[in-house]
Amino acid sequence: MTVKVLEFKREGWQDAVRTLRKIADDLESGEREACSVGVIGVLTESGRIDVYGFDPMADDMQSLALLRLGEQKLIDVLPEVIH
Repeated sequence: MTVKVLEFKREGWQDAVRTLRKIADDLESGEREACSVGVIGVLTESGRIDVYGFDPMADDMQSLALLRLGEQKLIDVLPEVIH
């Protein structure tokens, strides 16, 4: 399985609505490959954590696995971002 991480520059990607809309637009236009499983975690201003699993294969196990793979990918690229 290949995991592709989208790089979001800080400038322009701090607005959640615009970011989510851009991802959706890219998927609809075909700029991004079709999604088979998606997971989004949101921390609200009040501190509540909302997690969404979506698309055709998004059962609980697939969503959890994707969340963990995404976590590992972020850990792997963190040293590059810091330096």
